[in-house]
Amino acid sequence: MTIDFKSCTEEDLWKFVATHLKQHDIDTILVGGAVVSIYSEGAYKSGDLDFVLGSMFTTGLEKAMKEIGFIKKSRHYMHPECSHLYVEFPGSVPLGIGEDYSSKKVLGLFKARRASG
Repeated sequence: MTIDFKSCTEEDLWKFVATHLKQHDIDTILVGGAVVSIYSEGAYKSGDLDFVLGSMFTTGLEKAMKEIGFIKKSRHYMHPECSHLYVEFPGSVPLGIGEDYSSKKVLGLFKARRASG
């Protein structure tokens, strides 16, 4: 998967980062304003992507983000070619819907919702 960091949308960056992290067995769930931006098809602009980690025992995050060009600055991950968006992993407990902690299931629900409306 490739991405144009200079012009990517929240959805483009979400898919790119989440796919890369999943290849490193790092499960994530997108939350916050970027979800609204994607759902509203860009009518709302967030400016950042907030990912909740699927496990509080996640390791290798900073290394995985560095592999795709992100540099950690304070609590944000910035990409030198992506000045309009940044990534953040707010501290929290694992997030789920009901008893399902699968980001794949959340993505499926999101796609179904977009297709129906």
